[in-house]
Amino acid sequence: VGLGMAAELCRKEMVVESARLLRLREKLKKGIELKLEDVYLNGHPTERLPGNMNLSFAYVEGEALMMGMKDVAVSSGAMLEGGAQDLRAAWAWFLQRAGYGDIVIICATCTAEYNPYVASIHEVDSVQTLKITKRIASSNPFVVDSVAGADGIFFAGGDQSDYLRIWNATPVSDAINAGIARGVPIGGISAGLAISGQFYFSAYKNTVVSAKAMQDCYGNKIQVRRDLISYPALAATITDSHFTQRGRLGRLLTFMSRILTDQWAPAVRGLGIDESTAVLLDSGGTGQVIGSGTASFIRMTPSDVVTCAPGTPVSTGVVRVDVLSQGQSFDVANWTGAPDPPTWAQITDGGLTYPVLIP
Repeated sequence: VGLGMAAELCRKEMVVESARLLRLREKLKKGIELKLEDVYLNGHPTERLPGNMNLSFAYVEGEALMMGMKDVAVSSGAMLEGGAQDLRAAWAWFLQRAGYGDIVIICATCTAEYNPYVASIHEVDSVQTLKITKRIASSNPFVVDSVAGADGIFFAGGDQSDYLRIWNATPVSDAINAGIARGVPIGGISAGLAISGQFYFSAYKNTVVSAKAMQDCYGNKIQVRRDLISYPALAATITDSHFTQRGRLGRLLTFMSRILTDQWAPAVRGLGIDESTAVLLDSGGTGQVIGSGTASFIRMTPSDVVTCAPGTPVSTGVVRVDVLSQGQSFDVANWTGAPDPPTWAQITDGGLTYPVLIP
């Protein structure tokens, strides 16, 4: 009865409320444009929800803009899914942060199954899937404009080497990172998660299992790259998917050891996410874990690397692994919020011990 009454009330008030929201939206837009130059409306000028407006401010970094508007609620974020299946709760969070605007899914091997999936979660201004299979398409004006006008960008699963091969250092990657800079939320699952950090395993020589990776952190398949996606809260971070299900802790520690040995960063952070699990990361660096699995947060410095050299099995010191589950949060920016007690891991001569028992 209560739901029916709410629906009837909504029906009666919808026309008036929509008109009110539309007037407020246009008044806000006009006021901003009168006071500021180089302000651009993203998405269709009229075919959008009455209460939705997405603006870009030229020459201003998104993070700096958000930090400067203390009394205004603004959204950015990263929806990081571990794989196997998408989580409706994660997508609801992502769409809300995108303002229910224009959603773009990028893939190399998918179909358009995400279009009805998104529509089933919440009404949005538009949703389209861009299946980019050739590098030349990453310079196509329609493709680039679609990405540039997106209010939310999602990277589907598949093979992350396709993303590296097809749109690294192209107008598409430029448009993605420009969107992130102005506050557009991103999301990714499986291979899409794998490319979301500053550092990423490219799988350019096919995938590698932990047992093989730990035998040589300079092996042919240890293809670690950087700077495809520039999401500030994932700086100096490498992510991995299907984490517990495929036993990937050993290879993640190996990737991190390689990054430190090559001096790409003074410290490196690792984030491994299980299947049917997501980390919802806000622009300030706080991540909430949802789903049936866990997320592992790891931080290493050069002192944690014992051996990482060509042709030599990997060895590390004892490394802390903070494992979080449904409802728990972790502040990546300050590296706080860990469970007590934590777990510990160590690689010795190419073999992983986990958990390491600490007296």
